[in-house]
Amino acid sequence: MATTVELTPSRMDPVARRRWSSSRLSDGQFASLLTLPVIVALLAIVGYPTAYSLWTSFHRIDLIFKRNEYVGLRNYQEALTSPALAHALQITIYYTALVSIFALVIAVGGALILNEKFRGRGFVMALVILPWAVSLYATAIVWKYLYSAEWGMFNAVLLKLNLIDRPINFLSETLAVPAVAIAHAWQIAPLGMYFVLATLQVIPEDLYKAAKVDRLNTFERFRHVVFPYIKAPLLIVMVLVTVEAARAFDVIFFMTGGGPGDVSTTLTWEVYRVFYKNNQYGQGAALGWLLVILTTIITTAYFLLLFWRRKQRPDSATAADLTVSET
Repeated sequence: MATTVELTPSRMDPVARRRWSSSRLSDGQFASLLTLPVIVALLAIVGYPTAYSLWTSFHRIDLIFKRNEYVGLRNYQEALTSPALAHALQITIYYTALVSIFALVIAVGGALILNEKFRGRGFVMALVILPWAVSLYATAIVWKYLYSAEWGMFNAVLLKLNLIDRPINFLSETLAVPAVAIAHAWQIAPLGMYFVLATLQVIPEDLYKAAKVDRLNTFERFRHVVFPYIKAPLLIVMVLVTVEAARAFDVIFFMTGGGPGDVSTTLTWEVYRVFYKNNQYGQGAALGWLLVILTTIITTAYFLLLFWRRKQRPDSATAADLTVSET
């Protein structure tokens, strides 16, 4: 009975072995081959619209008469001198700051609670992530009903407890921006909560024991033991939250529609109004790129602060130890 001998690279003659090895792809070539379709898809889906938007920002486009006129930086000049832009920028900064503060408080507070051991902790951890899994559209609809003066839960509870004598309009001119910011923070906070929780679980128990020996209170333990560890993740979370809040559109569209009046008109809503309602496509694209520049400046400042902190204190554990021992 004839036996079949499988030719492996080790059993081949040297010439055949060199031909076999030269026909194989290197790891870098194989990785490039796998990522090539993704790169092509990104260029088609992201690259082309981005380039076209930049091209549009330098033109005045009339779709009715099908005319494109190159105007240079005139769209940017008109956008920067527009009173509506100044108002939208002010509201955007106010809204972004509120969302960042609310999300930070919810994330840190929730992470500190989930870091403790209690019955049902696993179920609570699974439940906490649900807001992040819900779309902004669903978040806006749910919170709009919660804020409703006619059948909203918040007004019902406040009236039942006799804390108010008449329903509150949470989406009024004075409360619209904070109300929407709370809804948005509720949706995005679980992401930061899990970032902080993952960091809390790697803090050595010896630091907590040393803090108890030194008789530090709760605030001092958080300041000297917990905060040195979580400040870097918090900066990363703040970058994500700031970008999401600055470009928020869905939650504002479905909850307030930029109103009442223009009290909740952010830059994204102003871009939508100019581009789609006023059909000023060039100026709308210019506003969009100004928003990109604003978010880039903010995120760059965050990262510079993050890397500066790491350069100052490269070892957070050592810093925490020194702080506790000094205290």
